[in-house]
Amino acid sequence: MAVAVFVTIAFLFWGILIMLAGFPLVFVCWLLDRKGRINHYLEKWYLATLSRILGVRLTVEGSRNIRRSERYLIIANHKSAADIFAAARVLRLHFKFFAASYLFSIPIFGWCMSMAGYLPIDRSDRRQARESIMKGTRVLKQGRASLLIFPEGTRVEAPEIGDFKFGFLRIATEARRPILPVVWDGTTDIKKKDSFWFHPAHVYVSVLPPRSTEDITEENWAEIKKEYEEMYRTEYARIRELRLSHET
Repeated sequence: MAVAVFVTIAFLFWGILIMLAGFPLVFVCWLLDRKGRINHYLEKWYLATLSRILGVRLTVEGSRNIRRSERYLIIANHKSAADIFAAARVLRLHFKFFAASYLFSIPIFGWCMSMAGYLPIDRSDRRQARESIMKGTRVLKQGRASLLIFPEGTRVEAPEIGDFKFGFLRIATEARRPILPVVWDGTTDIKKKDSFWFHPAHVYVSVLPPRSTEDITEENWAEIKKEYEEMYRTEYARIRELRLSHET
């Protein structure tokens, strides 16, 4: 517990300090680049720095499957609010992601997220959620940035992969950009849903080869969804076993 208290205090202290000191730079970059590309990379640096302060270690497989010039629909399993720390360090891309709308109302923190072009979503408001998803789809389709989504739709803290929603296939069908599958395990150890404390952790990440979306049609969504679920469950079981074997 002492370690958790120490790293949480360090995380909060440095997180707030860097955010306050960096806000003027973020604002200037936003004036120069309204697409949020510069601020996205500043945010990535910020999150990566905080993850190192927390003592997060990464083991990454398949990083060569990422082409920085490509625009992907990135799909990842959702284990924790700390997933974004792994994404910031592994995904060397310009990407946008959906985040709970209330986060954008937090002074400075939320403003920085807005100026980086991230997308607020309120899943309790179906109309607003649909509009946000359509906006993200347009960003991807027009090639302005990659788009990171969690096809399970919610966090699954249990050591398993939940059922996927059809949303990622709807976006894939509309945008026609390659799908980049990313699987990780260990982010739950950083921050559990009902706990205030952060912890050091070792996160294993597997970046699988991109997959074409050209053959995806609404008629075969059920088949494709099942294929992706099976692929994720197989890969998740493999990297989880690998991670646990290295910790014993």
